Amino acid sequence: MKLNINFNKISEKIKQFGSKNDNELLIIGLMAILMAVWIVLYLIPNIFVDLFNTILGKAILILFVILVSFKNLYYGMILLFVFIVIYRILTLSLYSNKKEGFTWNQRSTNKFLEIQKLINPEIVFDAQEIKKQATQEEVDYFNQHGHWPWSDEVKKLYKESLDSNPYVRTSSEDAIKTISTIYNEKAILQMLSWQVKEGQFLLNGVSINTGKNNPYEDLPSGWGNYAFNSKQISKNNNVIKCGYNNNNNNNKSGELSLQEIEYRGNDGIVYNHVKKITQVDYKNLEKLIPGFSFLKGPCNPCEALNNPPNYNCPFELNIRGTEKGISPVWQYLWNLVSTPASTHKKN
Repeated sequence: MKLNINFNKISEKIKQFGSKNDNELLIIGLMAILMAVWIVLYLIPNIFVDLFNTILGKAILILFVILVSFKNLYYGMILLFVFIVIYRILTLSLYSNKKEGFTWNQRSTNKFLEIQKLINPEIVFDAQEIKKQATQEEVDYFNQHGHWPWSDEVKKLYKESLDSNPYVRTSSEDAIKTISTIYNEKAILQMLSWQVKEGQFLLNGVSINTGKNNPYEDLPSGWGNYAFNSKQISKNNNVIKCGYNNNNNNNKSGELSLQEIEYRGNDGIVYNHVKKITQVDYKNLEKLIPGFSFLKGPCNPCEALNNPPNYNCPFELNIRGTEKGISPVWQYLWNLVSTPASTHKKN
């Protein structure tokens, strides 16, 4: 009997819901929700993501739906439906990001790990990370030959890097035979790119002289410049480098972007360096860094440090102590020189 009463009440509510006033209120309510979601997404996207991906956030959303349902059952149901749709969209988006890269079949993956245990037993290989770099064809080649396929151009780049290294003296052919059992072509290109000036700029930054006085680094008036000139102490200029765009530098979930680091002396407790970090618009790089120029218009060079990297922002960096021009490995990555055939030469 109670069920009949409840259904009767629901049917009465449905009839009332069709009235003009209720429809107007519904439209206003939906518009308000959409505006609120848009504002949160634009201003504080991290909070929006946390609401749908943490236990506390989900509890808050459920409580909100319950409170709205007490006031108006149908608005509560509509709000629940909206939250479910948003949650589903976020879930699919995060899933697609995690799956970014290439796909290997399970048989090839298992065989790859078994071979690596035999030839490189002291190295731990993360197949999920390697899948972001190597294709199914490349892993099949590895499983057949015991080493990754490298193009002739990549071998040449590796040999040139080896020859220019004053600390390593070994046969380049022997080195390639060993290293190609560990690193696929994209991985070795990434490592080579980090060792030259362009990669060092992205990772460690470039020192710039702003021409402004820094009271935190300058010596007090009357002390002179002998300490600096004699190299007894060094003056820290501002540094521009890539970093994570969030307030917590230990959190690597933010987006990589350009930052300017201003050193502000040392603290009075353990004498650690104090620094101020501000975001830099990449459109101003050519003005901030002497010798820096974009080749195809302003873009974010830090995208080359993404995982997987995005090599779509070519630039030239001529700084003191380095050779002029673009390093060969970056010419290859940016496709600024003729590249070899897409098929790998097997040996």
